[in-house]
Amino acid sequence: MKDVWVHTGLFLVVSAVFIVIAAFYSEAEDVPALRSMPRRFVYFVLGCLVLAGLMLVFEHTIASVD
Repeated sequence: MKDVWVHTGLFLVVSAVFIVIAAFYSEAEDVPALRSMPRRFVYFVLGCLVLAGLMLVFEHTIASVD
């Protein structure tokens, strides 16, 4: 797990860019878009963690080559 903190930081930075773009495209005004960004960010990161966890479980149970 070389450079795990670097990859995690890069993932969070790129995720933040996606969240900012999505928030400003979905809201007509800037203030509601800014207020919704922390909630959107948390939901996105938690969703990615759940997906990664499911992928690891499936890899361990279904795609195992042992």
